[in-house]
Amino acid sequence: MGGNSSNIMKPEEIKSEKTVVVYGSDNCPYCFKVKKIFEELNVQIDYRNVDENKNYDEEKQKLMTFLKYDTIPLVFIKNQFIGGCSNVKELEAKGELLNKVQ
Repeated sequence: MGGNSSNIMKPEEIKSEKTVVVYGSDNCPYCFKVKKIFEELNVQIDYRNVDENKNYDEEKQKLMTFLKYDTIPLVFIKNQFIGGCSNVKELEAKGELLNKVQ
């Protein structure tokens, strides 16, 4: 793996078995909200707790730098950046969230 020292990370570089990847933390109510929305839709997510895992924290920082976005959660569906909690709620309200993850 070359170029790991780079300080940016692109969404397409996220490696996961799951369709949905969420970077969040323990003390973030919006992260819990996002988790709950996906749980209620019975969608398995790859929840990456940046408080517990230094690598996830580094990935989060690099993704934020690339995306020019600075709040958590960071929500990705099929390696595309969806946004944060409000974006997920909006998609769900429109009935589009489930389509996106399938």
